Amino acid sequence: LPKEFEELELLPLGDIHYGSRSCNEEMFNAFSRYVLEKDNRYVILNGDVINNNVAGSVGSTFEDKMSPKDQKREMIDLLRPIKNRIICAISGNHEARTKKTNDDNPLEDIAYALDLEYREYDAFLKIKFGKNGGREAKPVVYTVFVTHGFGGGRLPGSSVNNIEKLTLNCFADIYIMGHVHKKLSYKANYRMPDLYKNVVRELEMLYVISSSFQAYDGYAKRKQLRPSALGVVPIILDGRKKNARAIL
Repeated sequence: LPKEFEELELLPLGDIHYGSRSCNEEMFNAFSRYVLEKDNRYVILNGDVINNNVAGSVGSTFEDKMSPKDQKREMIDLLRPIKNRIICAISGNHEARTKKTNDDNPLEDIAYALDLEYREYDAFLKIKFGKNGGREAKPVVYTVFVTHGFGGGRLPGSSVNNIEKLTLNCFADIYIMGHVHKKLSYKANYRMPDLYKNVVRELEMLYVISSSFQAYDGYAKRKQLRPSALGVVPIILDGRKKNARAIL
């Protein structure tokens, strides 16, 4: 991305559940306008983009405002204005419903229609932009691991445990997941030996769980889950020195 950016805003967009009667469409439309207000705002599309209730799903098809086919078609039109800001698209469990029954993943179709980079389960991102201020003015580089997420639980601790488990699988500067409809973020350090300089460095990692666009209704009420704080958790990346932070 451009060296002129002194800062970059990374926006994990997932759990829209478009088509659900509980989807906050007004908030989603406001988000799209927000992305386009500044050139340095980029989106990661992180699954459960449409509700995709089908026969045999946990949710009822009668809870949706439109068919899965119409959800997909409308979502393509809604994402088209920001498609050049979407870095990649990762599938979620709601898209997997029709993948299992008839080998059709609607998010893959959406990504194809908008010419987006698509991954079914997870993605490793290398984000490079800005200038680090040294004599050679090299860009700052961040590694990001993103997946839709897994698991459940009523309390935040279970969600924190799940995102922590990602560090058993891979190393990154930033870990992103959704799925649990909670807004959470924290930092931790990782001890990494530097074999060239014979020192042990502490590297900072940022964990971000981004929330949904689903109002408190349906499944959440049936299970008596706590109402979620809605919307995206913006991640701010510094382009002058390596520093990432999340805004809750």
